[in-house]
Amino acid sequence: MSRAWNIKNEDFYRFLRANRKLAAATAKILIDFLPIGFIDLSGKEITEFYFKLLDSDKLSSSTKHNTHYAVKYLCEFKGWPFDYKMPKVHRVRRKNIEMEDVKKLLHAITNQNHKILILTHLYTGLRPSELLNLKLEDLDLERGLLEIRNTKTYRDRSIPLHQTLLSGLKDYLSHRDEHTDYLFQSKGQQSKVSLDAYRWMLEKYSKAANIKKVTPYSLRHTFATLFVENSGDILILKKIMGHSDIHTSEAYIHDNPRMIQKGYDKAQISWGD
Repeated sequence: MSRAWNIKNEDFYRFLRANRKLAAATAKILIDFLPIGFIDLSGKEITEFYFKLLDSDKLSSSTKHNTHYAVKYLCEFKGWPFDYKMPKVHRVRRKNIEMEDVKKLLHAITNQNHKILILTHLYTGLRPSELLNLKLEDLDLERGLLEIRNTKTYRDRSIPLHQTLLSGLKDYLSHRDEHTDYLFQSKGQQSKVSLDAYRWMLEKYSKAANIKKVTPYSLRHTFATLFVENSGDILILKKIMGHSDIHTSEAYIHDNPRMIQKGYDKAQISWGD
């Protein structure tokens, strides 16, 4: 639970969920960026905290960015004025996995249940929470579709399943013990695979494959990167990834050195021999 959490924070948490449409995990993370006992502080004290943090040279730009929104939403919740511009954030390029390392990772997987979980992620690009929350009822084998519900953007969506993945899922389901409604079960088969367990799983196989540590989000970014590199339509990518803003999808083009090189070569700029 959040370090800044106490029972009086519930109203603010519900405000973030209902009024700001934040996912549960996102709301709790934002609360973590506020000082302990923030709910009882005055507007002046919160403002002093905000500017002291902005003046710090020891905090990252992303920390300042998140704190900006946490303070902004708190002031909105309290009815206090907040007219400050968001601090500039240094953009870090999304980390995806090179194709050769993906092959090494898959080759290192010894557990077939783990393999189908990771393959599902690579073939769909789901958010980690969406992947682990998948239920049997979300899988439409007849039409080859996956239904994604209860999303971060509050918009359900359907995405197609690659034929290779579809065959793998059918095989997985043919010998799966149905102890839960979740598609991917925990080791004890009493619940879904947790995010921590999934992170551990990827770290374990990354070490076995002797590659850089793979994370759940790097698999999502890898799907999107390969999609655009293979000339996938950016509007289709937006739909598959569940982005609410097309600019989020376009970042996979703008942040991709190979796509930039490809576009540059296509322009065929030449000044002669």
